[in-house]
Amino acid sequence: MQTRTETVASLYQDGFFDIPSYQRSYSWEKSQLADLVDDLQYLPEESNHFFGNIILDKKDQQYQTDRGRRFDVYDVVDGQQRLTTALIFLHVATQFDDVVDETVSEDNLIFPIEERPRLMPQDQDGEFFRDSLFGNASLECETPSQERLEYAKEYFQTEFEDLPVREISERLRYDCKINVVEIDSDSEAASIFESLNDRGKPLSSLDKTKSFLMYMDDRSSNQGALETKIKQRFGSIYRELFVLSNGHDRVSDFDEDSVQRFHWGIYDGYDSDEYFNSLDTLKDRLREQYRNGEYDAVQDEIDEYTLNLREAASAFAALFNPSQRPDEVGSALKRLLILGRVANVLPVLMAAQMEYGDDEPDKMAEIIRGCETLVFRVYATDGRRADTGRGRLVRLAHSIHADDSYLFEDVVNRLDSITRIYTDDDRFERNLRDPDFYESMSSQDIRYLFYHYGQNLDIEIREDVQRDLEQILSTSFEVEHILARKLPEEHIPENLHEEFDDHVHRLGNLTVASEYWNKNYGNLPFEQKKIAPEGREAEYKSSNLRVQQSLADYDEFGRDEIEEREQKIVDFALEEWGIASEPQTSGGSSIDEGSDDIEYESLPDSFFRRLTNRQEAFIRILLDNGGWMLNEDVRQRMEDEYDLSTGGGQAISGILSGFTRKYSEDFTYRLIDYEWMGDQMQYRLHPDSGYIDELRDRLVRSVEEP
Repeated sequence: MQTRTETVASLYQDGFFDIPSYQRSYSWEKSQLADLVDDLQYLPEESNHFFGNIILDKKDQQYQTDRGRRFDVYDVVDGQQRLTTALIFLHVATQFDDVVDETVSEDNLIFPIEERPRLMPQDQDGEFFRDSLFGNASLECETPSQERLEYAKEYFQTEFEDLPVREISERLRYDCKINVVEIDSDSEAASIFESLNDRGKPLSSLDKTKSFLMYMDDRSSNQGALETKIKQRFGSIYRELFVLSNGHDRVSDFDEDSVQRFHWGIYDGYDSDEYFNSLDTLKDRLREQYRNGEYDAVQDEIDEYTLNLREAASAFAALFNPSQRPDEVGSALKRLLILGRVANVLPVLMAAQMEYGDDEPDKMAEIIRGCETLVFRVYATDGRRADTGRGRLVRLAHSIHADDSYLFEDVVNRLDSITRIYTDDDRFERNLRDPDFYESMSSQDIRYLFYHYGQNLDIEIREDVQRDLEQILSTSFEVEHILARKLPEEHIPENLHEEFDDHVHRLGNLTVASEYWNKNYGNLPFEQKKIAPEGREAEYKSSNLRVQQSLADYDEFGRDEIEEREQKIVDFALEEWGIASEPQTSGGSSIDEGSDDIEYESLPDSFFRRLTNRQEAFIRILLDNGGWMLNEDVRQRMEDEYDLSTGGGQAISGILSGFTRKYSEDFTYRLIDYEWMGDQMQYRLHPDSGYIDELRDRLVRSVEEP
């Protein structure tokens, strides 16, 4: 091992510098770049700045040009972040000052030859670095590191507008001292790197994993048998994880280490200690195999792990690019991502994407909807701790990925089962009926509920006046109390005088309003909100929010109306985020649900398994009647014969909304025929659908047979 002290300029003139395969990608961000500029700007005159240790591994073979020029080549074991940034710094400085440009060119600091710059990043970033960052090409960023490289260049371009460029660039070249350490053993380079951190940016678990696997590959094989695979796969992983920069807004909740943690659960199952320390577990496993002389086992594990990690990274990226997924998958993903709190279900979604993905979008969409139901019930409505159900969900993800006998039906059954364990129907309903409902849920979650309830109201009259979900959840909208919290006593309904505080925060007394509406009209009596006095346009009656507009149907609003409206919303929620009453057995008809053809020759494979209690009762009643039935008659039979509460006249529309959400609007129209009769809807099973015999066989005759 040799040690020497050099300036940045003299070091760059020593030869070429390569970033080896086990190295991390470029990782400096604004804070590190700003520190470098400050150090150079405020360095006292005639003082030196210690630029840190640089550890180099000098290669045996020199770089030789076509004209016979030879250069020493060094692998940068530690210090690549500083050397890369310094080169970008000098390159930008040449664009701002002619003297800097002339002296840097005379010393050949950046491009000693036309083919390559002094320093080259690792494989996936080399072309971008040479041709786009330092050349004239306009290549799109494909990895997070490429985006950070481009940002560094843009940052210096902005800062140099107001800085003495010649002065600080000279300080960088001549006043920054580097302690250069040359190591002697190639085989120990990656091992040394693993124990080091570069300035200000600790190594991520993913960086350390790549380094360690390269090291173990070198030790367990001749000349690194898997080196090319590891390099290519990690290149793909880093490209996939560019989604952390350019994916859905919700992806900002996660990082590279999160992805690796989720993958470990999919890959190896769930152990609470190993789940958050997967690299240590992998190290222990490979080291033990190596100590036992099981070199083939080490190679097999590295090969399988890197291949699997690459697939998991691709699945993660797909989930946070919902607009690029098939329509049914994309729409389901958008709902779930907007709802948030997806960390616990991400292993399940990643495993499902790896198993079904875009090839079987109907199955993938149903799993996403099952995850949304779990998240909304367990975390949003029930307020459970963030780690609730984590172990069960990770084990489910592992089963999806590793157990060939685990069928799609088993996945959705298990999701329903986990949801039922923590928030079954009774508990879900109790939460919704909590007298302090407004205080027990976040404003965003309440608005999420009312947005979808408003969509359900639209379905009943086949009209759409809803705003966009993202808009409803923005700061432009708020939860409104229909009877205001500070309502003057003379405007409190007579039957609420003694119980107003017990009802004001109930679900039935809440709706959604724009921030402007709530601020200006939220405290008015109901009568003035319903129909505006002359000279004011804003009112419930003309609102473009269905959950407000529907309030104009009430003649007055008091205790009975709050309870009636609460019942309607509860019924809707039990349908919209419903789970099967009991787990169903796997299997079903042989109809291929993956078909894009919505003209089902028979009912979808999962139809009977996914029926909620209310949906099944509704169909049985229509089968028994055989013709048209008025809304009120259907509801009465559901209550009398099946002991199912229905609340109000919109209960059936909630049932229909459930069918639409699970399958499609066209399917619902083919299954159920409905039309207005007087002042209410009437329903029947569509006589031309071809489904009636199958429904009768499964729901009626199977019950009658002994």
